[in-house]
Amino acid sequence: MSLPAEKSSFVSRMGHNFLTGLFLTLPLALTFWVVSILIDLLGKPAKQIALFVLTWVFENTKQPLPNLNDGMMGLALTIASAVVMLVVLTIIGYLSKRLFGKVMHHVFDKMLEKTPGLGSLYNSIRQMVDALSGRNKDTFRRVVLVQYPRVNCWSIAFVTHEQPAAFSEALGRPVVNVFIPAAPAPTSGFILQVPPEDIRETKLKVSEALALLMSFGAVIPKPDDQA
Repeated sequence: MSLPAEKSSFVSRMGHNFLTGLFLTLPLALTFWVVSILIDLLGKPAKQIALFVLTWVFENTKQPLPNLNDGMMGLALTIASAVVMLVVLTIIGYLSKRLFGKVMHHVFDKMLEKTPGLGSLYNSIRQMVDALSGRNKDTFRRVVLVQYPRVNCWSIAFVTHEQPAAFSEALGRPVVNVFIPAAPAPTSGFILQVPPEDIRETKLKVSEALALLMSFGAVIPKPDDQA
């Protein structure tokens, strides 16, 4: 009767070792996966231009066109295109801090906002990106706790508007707009109108709350960091 126990113990140890190795390498694998997606995303615009130029050059010089989409040539072209886009985005970021860049950015924003069908979508995405990046600190004003989805069950929320007159008038009492983000993707969630007395303040910064959400609640700031 000892043989099945030994086999079961061996299988159990192997399964435990496998899971341990999986969870140890998973963060690294996911990091490389995200980096590869970012490289592909950043490199696509420049890569299409490079493919067009290289195709034109090879056709006009009567040279055989190599395979630019697969293999080492495709990988090198993707990485080079991503590097080019990184440089371009860095230059755009540098110019955006100067007067000329600010004027052009303002003009570009106004053009998109007035475009039918795209204006509201662009404005919503811009506000969300600004809030998550910290550029617009007024969008996510502070981190609070509210009772959701039931009483005595508290959820992290961001105050997005202190005095929404339309909702306060409809409800006949003062309310505050709060956004309850989902984990681990805080860009989605729910918007609630909560009475001020039902809100509990925290000392968390927006960046700390986002880190907590994206880590499934595992990354909690120390008390010294919240001072």
